[in-house]
Amino acid sequence: MAKADVLARVRADLAAGHTHLAVQRLRTLLAVLPDDVEIRALLSSIYRQTGNPVEAGRWGFLTDEVREAELTAFAKANPDPWQRLRLLHFPGDTVHLSATATERLVQLADEAERSGKPTQWAGSYRAPTKKRGVVVPCLFTFLVIGVAMVLAGIGAIKVLSWVAD
Repeated sequence: MAKADVLARVRADLAAGHTHLAVQRLRTLLAVLPDDVEIRALLSSIYRQTGNPVEAGRWGFLTDEVREAELTAFAKANPDPWQRLRLLHFPGDTVHLSATATERLVQLADEAERSGKPTQWAGSYRAPTKKRGVVVPCLFTFLVIGVAMVLAGIGAIKVLSWVAD
C-alpha cells in the first residue's frame, strides 16, 4: 500500500475519532519509512491531541513542530540517552531533517557518548517462580465438592426409591 493511501486512511480514521487505529497505521508506515519526517510530525500531533506528551516528544523529536515540554517529558520518561536514541527508530540519514532537528539529534548522540557505554540488560529470561498459595481455597473447594457429591447421592437414592414404588 502506498504512503498516500495510508495517509488517506489515517485522515479518515481521525475524522471518525479512531486515534488508536490511526496511530497503528502510522507506526506501521514508519517501520517501512523510518526517515519520513512528515509521518513523524503527524504521529506526534496525534499524541499531542490525545494528551501524551512523552510519545509526542518521541515522535516529534526529529521535527520542527515539537514543543519543548514534549522533549522534556520524553527525556524525563527515558533518562538514558542511549534508550532515547533507540526509541527514535531513526536510521541515521539526516538528509531529510531540518537544521534544528539535526542539531537536536547530534546533541542527543553526544550526550549518549558522554554517558559511556549503553546499558546492557543482565536479567533472566525465565518467568519468576510462583509461590505456593494458601491452603484455605483448596480446603473450601474440597468441602464444596464433597457437599455436592453427598447431595447428588441423596438425590439418586430418592429417584431410585420413587422409581421402585
